[in-house]
Amino acid sequence: MVRRSATTMAAAALSAVAVVGSQAPASAAPNFQVPFTCGVEVTAATFSGHSPANSVDFQREGITGMAVLASAGGAVTRSENEGDTSYGRWIELDHGNGWRTRYAHLSSQAVSVGEKVSAGDKIGEAGATGGVTGPHLHFEQILDGADRKVVLNGKAVPYYGHTPFTSKNNC
Repeated sequence: MVRRSATTMAAAALSAVAVVGSQAPASAAPNFQVPFTCGVEVTAATFSGHSPANSVDFQREGITGMAVLASAGGAVTRSENEGDTSYGRWIELDHGNGWRTRYAHLSSQAVSVGEKVSAGDKIGEAGATGGVTGPHLHFEQILDGADRKVVLNGKAVPYYGHTPFTSKNNC
C-alpha cells in the first residue's frame, strides 16, 4: 500500500511539473524599427529628466513634415490632439502581447483609432506640437503599461546621450 501511494504521488508530481513546464514562454518584443523611411539618418537623443524616463527624441535637420512610420505592425489605439500642451498630436499603436509604441509632437496624423497598420506604414508626420521647444519625434516603447528602454532593429539605444541611427524600416 505504501509503495502504491508513493508511486501515485510521484506520478501526480510529474504531471504537475509537466503542466507548469508546458506553459508558453513570455513573448519577445517585436523587431521594432526606426520610425522613418528606409535610409533616413536621425539622432536618437536620451537624457536624464525626460518624461517618461526611457523615451527617445528623434532629431534631425528638416525633420518637420517627414513621414513617421509604424516601427512594427499593430493596431491604432489612440490618435489624440492635445493642442499646445503635453504630447500635442500623438498616436499609440498596440503590437500585441502587452507591447505598445507612442509617437508624439506630430504635425499631422494619417491613421485613425481601430485601423490596422503594418511595419513601415505611414502613420503621421514629424513636427513640433504640444509642449516642445523645437521639432522632433518623441518615441516610446511600452510593455504592460511601463515604459522600457528603446531597442531598434535589435540594437539598444544608449542612455544618456545622442546616438545616430539609420532607418532600415521597410527597406
